Amino acid sequence: MSALAGEAAELPARACREIPLLAAIVPALAGAALLTLPRARAVWSAGEFYDSDDAMRAVQLRDLLAGQAWFDMTARRLDPPDGLFMHWSRVVDTPLAALDLLFGLFLAPEMAERVTRLAFPFLCLALLFALAAFTARVFADRSARMFAVWLVFLSAPMFVQFTPGRIDHHAPQILLLMATFGLVAFGLHPKRPLALAAAAAPLALSLAISLENIPFFIVALATPAILFLVEGKTAARRLLSFALGLLIFAPLTFAATVAPSRYGLSACDAYSAVHIRAVLVGALGFAALAAAAPRLETLPRRIVGLGLVGAAALGAFLASAPHCLGDPLVALDPLLRDLWLSHVTEAKPLKAFVSDPALLVSTAAPVLLGLVAALALAWRERGLARGRWAILAAAILIGFTAALWQIRVFSSVTPLAMVALAGAAAALSARLAHVMPLLRWLTIGLLCVFVSPMGLALALQSDGEAAPRETRRACLEASAFSGLAALPPARIVAPVDMGAHILAFTPHHVFAAPYHRDNRGNRLAVDAFLAEPAAAERLLRAAGAELLLWCDGGETGDALIERAPQGLAAALARGESLPFLEKIPLERSPFHVFALRPAQ
Repeated sequence: MSALAGEAAELPARACREIPLLAAIVPALAGAALLTLPRARAVWSAGEFYDSDDAMRAVQLRDLLAGQAWFDMTARRLDPPDGLFMHWSRVVDTPLAALDLLFGLFLAPEMAERVTRLAFPFLCLALLFALAAFTARVFADRSARMFAVWLVFLSAPMFVQFTPGRIDHHAPQILLLMATFGLVAFGLHPKRPLALAAAAAPLALSLAISLENIPFFIVALATPAILFLVEGKTAARRLLSFALGLLIFAPLTFAATVAPSRYGLSACDAYSAVHIRAVLVGALGFAALAAAAPRLETLPRRIVGLGLVGAAALGAFLASAPHCLGDPLVALDPLLRDLWLSHVTEAKPLKAFVSDPALLVSTAAPVLLGLVAALALAWRERGLARGRWAILAAAILIGFTAALWQIRVFSSVTPLAMVALAGAAAALSARLAHVMPLLRWLTIGLLCVFVSPMGLALALQSDGEAAPRETRRACLEASAFSGLAALPPARIVAPVDMGAHILAFTPHHVFAAPYHRDNRGNRLAVDAFLAEPAAAERLLRAAGAELLLWCDGGETGDALIERAPQGLAAALARGESLPFLEKIPLERSPFHVFALRPAQ
């Protein structure tokens, strides 16, 4: 009888392990679609952009589809007359272009782009659920897959980087981060060394998109090295596999995204010579260590060997661009950093949100709970499982530390934390095998809700920025640009935060946009708005500006007015009439647009 009771108690867990994964992913996707339906409608009906990077990505996509060269990353209408060479790559443009061309077979170009902007984040979200389930299965067991999908859904990615209309690089980067750690953990098994070679592919592709995952990848790169340090020659095959993967995929992604004419250039903010040299030197060092494994039988020898490899990789980096070792935005003008970047919500440190405790707790607490779960599971397990959980704990810790500097890192680290919590939920499920099935799953489900970002936000009634930019500023709404778009193409000086939307919604050129490489154009706009009107006129004429645009309520407007109460921005905000400006009336528009009068 007791055996039958035990078998009956195990049925729910067995059923959870056998349920097809789609049975969890499909409802999660349906729930995400319902929760974000208003935003999807706005993208479909009006073509709204909810983030400057999405607007700029659309501009870049249109240029590519119009025939701009693959390696030419110049934004032609930004910072005239020469344009600005962006730090982005074509990796994200590729699936977007494929979707746009597909939908363009039966839709008008404008609608094809809008459907692309809806389909892309939705497909990315589906892939995130699948990758989270795979990674949870690697770290725990099959029952953890369902918990992972449920917890990732409750982490509300559809409100942040996977929201309808989001076509920037952040969602792909989160996917590649999850894939890298899932494959690295999978490849730690002695019989699966090829998984480590495969892990090098998403890692290299992520670097080709942007460098924001580097803090996490330090853990991924160190994992096979630490394994070799601990196990010696028994881990040599896995170390060699990882090294070969890096030697194959890093040069491939570099060659696919960097123009041959730029192979020798080093950039701190994009995949460049300094990064590929360090990766290749490190990979060759790993391969050499694997080949020399029989001679490195003692721990001290392996420590020396790994130390030499690390020193060689670091030396290759420092020899190319020592200034890149710190802040990748080191070249950003200090005034722009103060008046623009410091006001960008996602670039603010965590401490900037102490005035909203609900937001702070719902954002940070789930990641800390995931870290605690990963550490507890590492302590509880033995052998390979312990090592895997320790790696995940290290990645979560790195992510949380980075988020103290810029809060946007939470969108990358939170899915990893949810995987750790899924492992804890699976362990709890095994512990509660004696509890009635209905009560058991109800208990675990409620606990998942209470430790998730969405559950905490609802419980604490956060009305902060848990769903960023839901409240649209009139200055960035699609309808505001119709009158401006009807004007003949001109060179516009406008606040920094409006530049990408002007490019996306109108045919005009703009000097300023929220991109750190645009020091010249952004500084021109900031200097002009800060200067007293007579000095501002001289700056605008010298730059060849034709139109001046002001909109009350922009992100940087208050900072400009506060910095210079007698400056041009303050005068425009007060509605003063200036002799060198002629106002252009626009119906139903929040913009104040002025043409520069002919010089006297």
